[in-house]
Formats: sequence, structure tokens, C-alpha cells
Amino acid sequence: MIGLAVSSITLLLSLVALGTASHFTIRHVEDFIEATSLSEASAGFIILSLMSTLPEMTVASFAVYQGVAAISVGDILGSHIFNIGIVIGILGVMGSLEACCTDMLVELVDILFLASIVPLLLVISRITLVGPPGIGQLLGVALLGMFAFSIYRMAKRKSPALSDSAEKPSRRANMSKIILWILLGAGVVIVSSHFAVSSASEIAYELGMPRVLIGAKIVAVGTSLPELAFCLTAARRRRVHLALGDAIGANLTTITLVLGSVLLTSPFAINITAFTEILLFVLATNILLWRYLTKGGVSRLGGIMLIMIYILFQATLTH
Repeated sequence: MIGLAVSSITLLLSLVALGTASHFTIRHVEDFIEATSLSEASAGFIILSLMSTLPEMTVASFAVYQGVAAISVGDILGSHIFNIGIVIGILGVMGSLEACCTDMLVELVDILFLASIVPLLLVISRITLVGPPGIGQLLGVALLGMFAFSIYRMAKRKSPALSDSAEKPSRRANMSKIILWILLGAGVVIVSSHFAVSSASEIAYELGMPRVLIGAKIVAVGTSLPELAFCLTAARRRRVHLALGDAIGANLTTITLVLGSVLLTSPFAINITAFTEILLFVLATNILLWRYLTKGGVSRLGGIMLIMIYILFQATLTH
């Protein structure tokens, strides 16, 4: 009982820290946007998504080092489905995404779709990704190239110039301080996410849930908590494009930068056909998101459909 009480208190404090740090970080990202004239979606992709995918990057590093790269691939694909099904789904149900479409977001989703369809094509071809000099390394280079191209494209997107240009010098003079606060806030978000997942896992174990099921149901979701926290906070502050830039950008980052790095550096064989079922859900969520964004935005009904796809995905995992 003492262990359960300690885990419950840790979970509560972690969630409070997660929410507070997310709000703090988003406020300073807003300062960064004003100082650089970078668009919200670009800032969400270049800044928030890179920081919020640190858990997936950490998992990938340890997985490759320990020779179990397939764990990282599963984490990447599972986070991908969570970010679209739950994060964007919730924003859709909230009514925040009904008129959110821009050419930039459509371009991001186009690149995301192309990147995510590559592993599916390998499954169809029944190709096993093997060590050097195998096709896995070539695919990794291609995915890293897509990430570099995306960063280049998004970095060129600027917001309309501020009418009051006198404020810009002071903003730029404080750029180092702004970046420091962003990094500090993001660090607290990631650390508090780790403690939230750990304490939730302990609570589930104390209540009798098998550890295998804990890993599938809680820990996999845990790596996406930073994206969820950032996006909900940004949406509440009416920074919808910042939220979408983070959610879509996080998926693009994990499937190009993280997966590309895993395929490029792992000396062990990765049987991609083992992820066929998950890849089908990745493709389904991408197609549905692309369809709604090209129509102008994600409706409440669209948000419900995305959430239902994620629930179906989780139900399928239990069998």
C-alpha cells in the first residue's frame, strides 16, 4: 500500500509539472516566433517536435546499442499512430482544427505520407532489412535526406512581418535567454513524462496488470506524452498551427530522423514484415489526416474517427 501511495503522489506531481512546464515552454516559443518571424507551424516542427521526440531518440539509441532495434521500430510506429489518433483526434473533437489547413501543413503531411509508405512497400515486397551493405542502410540515408529537406523547407517559411518593428531588436537581443528557457521547459516536460510513465506502470503492476501488458499499454504511450502536453497547451493558447506543426512534425521526425538513424546504424537484421499490422494503421491514420487537411481542416467527426482508429489499434494489439 505504501508503494501504491508513493506512486500515486509521484504520478500527480509529474502531471502537474508536465502541464506547468508545457505552458512555460509554449510561452517562450511564442517569444521565439515573434523574434524570428518564423511561422507557427515551422516553429512547431523545428523546435517542439525535435525536443518532444527525445524519448523516441533515447529508446532508439539504447535499442541499437543492445541489439534490439526492432523495439525502437515498434516504438516509432506506435508513437506515430498515437500522435495522429489521440493528439490530433482530441484537438479535432475540441473543435480547434475545423479551419486550420495551410499549404505548409499539407506539404508536411505529403512528406510524412511518402516517408511512412516506404516501410509498407518493403513489407509488400517481403524484404528483410539487413546489415551493411544492405538495403536498410540505403533506406536510412533516404529517410535522413527527407528529414533534411523538410527542415530546409520549413525554415524558409516566415510569418507576416510585425507592424511594430521597434520591438524586434529587443526580442533579438534576448534570443539566447529565450532559447535557454525553451530548452529548460522542454527538459522538465521530458523528465516529468518519464516519471509519469514510471509511476503509472508501478500503479498498474500493484493493481495486478501483467508487466507485458503494461509495456504495451502505458510505456509506449509515454514517449508521446510531450507531444500531447505541448499540443494541448498550444491549442488552449489559440496557437493551433503551432500544435499541428508539433504533432505532424514529431511523426515526420521519428519516421525520418529516428527510423532513418536506426536503419543506418543497426548492424542487426530487422524483419520489417513483423510490423505489417502496425504499418496498416500508420497508413490509415495518415490517409485520414491528409484527407481532412486537404478539405480545410479536421472536423469533430474526423477527430472522433481518428480516436476510434487508435482504440481499434490498441484492441488489436491484445490479440
